[in-house]
Amino acid sequence: MARDHEDPALRKGCQKNMAYWCRLEGLKVMSLFVNLGPFTGRLLIVGGALFGIVALACASSESATGDRERPEGSGGASSAGAGSGGATGRGGLGGSNGSAAGSGGAATGADGGTGGTAGQAGLGGAAGRDASSDSARGGAAGRDADGSSGKGDTGGADGCRSGPIGSFSGALATGIAFMDTDGERVNAHDGGMIFENGTYYLHGEHFLSTSTDNNFVGFSMYSSQNLSTWKNEGIILPVQASGELGPNRKGERPHIIKCPGTGEFVLFAHAASLDYQTDKEIVYATSAAVNGIYAYRGPITNASGQQITHGDMSAYADDTGAYVITESAHIFTLAEDCHSWLSDRSFSAVNGDSGGIEAPTIFRAGGSYYWLGSYKTGWRANNNFYSTAPAITGPWTYRGFIAPVTDPANSVSDQRTWLSQVTWVQPIVGCQGTTYLYWGDHWDGTQDTSAPGQHNYLTTYVFQPLIFQGQLVSLPVYRASWMLDVGAGTWTE
Repeated sequence: MARDHEDPALRKGCQKNMAYWCRLEGLKVMSLFVNLGPFTGRLLIVGGALFGIVALACASSESATGDRERPEGSGGASSAGAGSGGATGRGGLGGSNGSAAGSGGAATGADGGTGGTAGQAGLGGAAGRDASSDSARGGAAGRDADGSSGKGDTGGADGCRSGPIGSFSGALATGIAFMDTDGERVNAHDGGMIFENGTYYLHGEHFLSTSTDNNFVGFSMYSSQNLSTWKNEGIILPVQASGELGPNRKGERPHIIKCPGTGEFVLFAHAASLDYQTDKEIVYATSAAVNGIYAYRGPITNASGQQITHGDMSAYADDTGAYVITESAHIFTLAEDCHSWLSDRSFSAVNGDSGGIEAPTIFRAGGSYYWLGSYKTGWRANNNFYSTAPAITGPWTYRGFIAPVTDPANSVSDQRTWLSQVTWVQPIVGCQGTTYLYWGDHWDGTQDTSAPGQHNYLTTYVFQPLIFQGQLVSLPVYRASWMLDVGAGTWTE
């Protein structure tokens, strides 16, 4: 008996367990075709007499992976008579913010039948990642038919995963002497930090224990997932055979960015003659891997060949572009490949009363940019200060000191930014918040007025959480011991 009609939309929607009506030519007969896995058959309604009705749910098992979300899982439809509730719904895999949850099966019977047993709650979606890949949140928990919450899968209702935990301990007088996983002292200073694929890479100037001249001997790198346990990645840019970073030269302030236009890792640094003044320029080197050996490229120039002839510097990149920041409040905008510079702008307000800011450090928090820096006092700590702006191009507003200052004229007190000079601020973005980690160098001899900086291989670290009050930021107290939850982005004492 050939069918002369069937609903194509219904057939398309029921790929696996199908229920649809057919009309037979010349007869007032309706046929229900049923496919239940191994059982296939027809139930007839002839002349309006009911022989049987079976309603089957259509289920879709289509899923998505990666950053796409999977649709919400659904339980089965109601059963006639005292049947069982539908199959357990299942939450989708976590997408950009964790996908929707599965629903439990329905529990209401049809035509007066006893309600079926409610399906179990759908499992919550697996933990998702947000767009910046900095935090994870699980999908919502599934729900039973009666509306009660089901149990969430890994990540749970809010999906916040804590850890790893960083632990920091060091007296104000000494700073923190990090030891690497080989038991050696961490030796990378006046540099920066970069986060890549779940790991933080600290890089800076390496100092020898056998010399007091602080000549360039290479830039070193260490890696960590909790920011207190560090693995030595080695020297990433060694002394060159000749030139700006050759023998008997100064090399300072290495800062690595991931070039927004190319994805290449670019290291910028300050090179200089032995007197720091006769010859000085900003140079750069590149690597395909963040912890690779960087190939030295030479001084960075503009299209006319003009170099950046400044000393202290840093580098910064975000979704607005890439920049080199130098002493005396200059910002050089870099080309798309980060191998040359396009423009130079100076912002005198950032200097405050220093006569020229040193150790320039820029970071962004919320809708504001922050520019930290220090006075020029050589290897001795001083009262670091900061400015803010709504954009990196300004306007910049001077805000004052970053740490308490009882007497600004007192150059030997413990209040000099807790005996440190700023070099970097690293955002630790987690699922509960963001901690902005201040890194300052506690230079060896910083409290000694006779010969500071003579043994910089003994330099230690000042790691402290920055405190925000509206747009203002500070280091109000020195915390000799505290802990950082990297996964949550929070800290405790």
